[in-house]
Amino acid sequence: MPSPNRSRPSPRRARRLFALVTALAVSAPLTAAAAEDAPAPEPPPVIEPVLAGEIDISAAGGGARMLFGDVSGDGRLDIVMMQPAYSEDDRYIGAQVQALTAYELTGEPLWQVGTPDPRVTNNGSDIPAQIYDIDGDGDNEVLAVVEDRFTVFDGATGEFVRDFALPHPEAHDAIAIANFRGLERPSDILLKDRYNQVWALDSYGEVLWTHRGNPGHYPWPYDFDDDGDQELMAGYEFLESDGTLRWTADMADHADTMWMGDVDGDGAPDITLGGAETVVHDSSGREIWRNNETVESQNIILGDFRTDLDGLEALGLDRIDRTENGYDGLFLIDSQGSMIFQEERETRGCWGSIPDKIHNWDGRHSDLIMVWNRGCGEATTISDGHGNVVTTFPVDGRLMHADLCGDDREEVVDYVMGDTAYIYTNGGCDLDSHITGEPQPQLKQRYNFTRYSAGEQPVDHAAGHPARSSSGRGADRALDGSAASGWRPSALDHRPWWRVDLERQREITQLELELPGATGPAWARPGYRVEVSADGRDWTQIASGELARRPRTAHHDVVGLGRHVRVGFTGHWPFTARSAGLDEVRILGNR
Repeated sequence: MPSPNRSRPSPRRARRLFALVTALAVSAPLTAAAAEDAPAPEPPPVIEPVLAGEIDISAAGGGARMLFGDVSGDGRLDIVMMQPAYSEDDRYIGAQVQALTAYELTGEPLWQVGTPDPRVTNNGSDIPAQIYDIDGDGDNEVLAVVEDRFTVFDGATGEFVRDFALPHPEAHDAIAIANFRGLERPSDILLKDRYNQVWALDSYGEVLWTHRGNPGHYPWPYDFDDDGDQELMAGYEFLESDGTLRWTADMADHADTMWMGDVDGDGAPDITLGGAETVVHDSSGREIWRNNETVESQNIILGDFRTDLDGLEALGLDRIDRTENGYDGLFLIDSQGSMIFQEERETRGCWGSIPDKIHNWDGRHSDLIMVWNRGCGEATTISDGHGNVVTTFPVDGRLMHADLCGDDREEVVDYVMGDTAYIYTNGGCDLDSHITGEPQPQLKQRYNFTRYSAGEQPVDHAAGHPARSSSGRGADRALDGSAASGWRPSALDHRPWWRVDLERQREITQLELELPGATGPAWARPGYRVEVSADGRDWTQIASGELARRPRTAHHDVVGLGRHVRVGFTGHWPFTARSAGLDEVRILGNR
């Protein structure tokens, strides 16, 4: 997006002009520069999307964007459509909310707040609304800026709960939830204007601190030093939890996109920024690498898109030419900063593509690339990191993804604003599977939703923390980073269990359990369940499975909040005691 008050061409605009004048062509589609001599891998099997449901969202109005969250409190995700208030130009002043409309996944409307405006047909910036349990009572609320007030609505009914004044008339470009004060759970609110200032507030609107600078499109709170309170990457500026500026990245224009994750493999999270170019820094501000092979780096997302390469890759979109006959293209950069591929599109006149990462669409717990809003008649697709198309969707809409069917895979909602949302799956789907009668916690990537790519790669919460077990020795061996060692219960243990104290409440999104092979007959094969607890007394199950005859790594994508994690083994003694154990455990989640 353009920045105001530019007096001369920006570096990214100069590169765009250079690209046009010299007619530079990007490399052939998905050419692997990092592995030129490697044989091309076999393409993955094509997955045909299965339609699991349709939702009429026309009552939400035109230009309404989608949020996921369990607002009804039954354990299953719901949909809240947020329509922005009408504006002739949202480039320099952020939007407010015109209407909110909530739906069950099965299509039943739950409630509506506000009256949709027929003049609104699209949106060009973030819409200041999020779903989060801001008061900590266990039920999600809907937070929104409406008519110049920060407003809290009851998630189940849409009824007004409370509101407070904004700290500035333009402090409504976006909302983020953070934990700057080191509380038990994130309870602080971050507001920003379009390009100049951020405000940190408590949950009742009292200003904690403010910072004026170059905050980019969507700042990201993150606990880099793992001390319980979050720092803030506000565009190119790294702020301490009290708002103090620590360092500024040497980059032009403003940050369009950012992603946190360990890029260089040293075990510490890094910061990948996209804007004028793509640059990675560590949390002290040291530059790790810089790639300037793109014109305009957008939609940066870290992931393991190429499992044949070391480390994480950075997916992004290059807006090469934003003229009437312009175009854009996907790109992928390896963990050392070298370009793996740049896409060469044949169509011209379309440069609004949106890439995103989808995890475990294929049932292999892999990171895949989905891209939509291509225009020019090009399809909405999911591809692997080699550029092989895995899935093509029949509807040219906007994409959202989450585990909606309880199958440990992510499903896709493909929606046309002001019309219909289509739920697509990879195989069968039971939309009632997540209904438990208990609210599903809202995790960070959902309560800090943005149209601009910003986020983080899950980190291991368990490494280095104290573990204990029901019996046997070496509970800590399941956390030592080596599958060659591990924990085993004693032969007399009828109900073996293993647990770890994460030292404070954590958001848990993934589990990786390296399990030994089971002994004994198939009917006596032990099972396991994984539970979380805030206090070590009351437990909630987040995953379960069964041991196999051979050792294996069990992957689970989960939604969990807790300080303590317990793995318990079930079955018939003595087979349970003979087979139970953990060679290695990784408990991944957000910071």
